Amino acid sequence: MPSLPIHWVHARTHCQATEDEAKVAAALDAAVAGGPASREDLVGQFGNPVVVLARLLEAAPDIRSTWRRWTGARLPEALQPDLDARLDDDGVLHFRLDKQRAAGGELVLLREGDAIDVQVKLKAYPAKPEEIRKVARGLVPEAV
Repeated sequence: MPSLPIHWVHARTHCQATEDEAKVAAALDAAVAGGPASREDLVGQFGNPVVVLARLLEAAPDIRSTWRRWTGARLPEALQPDLDARLDDDGVLHFRLDKQRAAGGELVLLREGDAIDVQVKLKAYPAKPEEIRKVARGLVPEAV
């Protein structure tokens, strides 16, 4: 596979006190595999424990492996209809995956609800909005 125009991939999700942390970690692994996940203990609004699990991929092999997984799940095609709205001015592509379904190994985009937040920093030279959109369109094919 040729080099992907991606600097890094960052994924983050929350594990509430009522959830099994191992299952949430498995969902994160299904969504973005590679490298160790970071873990941060927080306290919720009502004093409940909340764990934040996150993973940052910067190594090309990990990014390629994750992209192949997403391509197999047809995520790039699912991103296509509102691709421009998912891009920010810094060249980051944003989307959310269904955490519950990811725990079962299925990767599906999610608009609202219990999610794994994913950010993909795209490489574009010069790093201007129109160049970033071109790079994104090259990665995200038209849905068939």
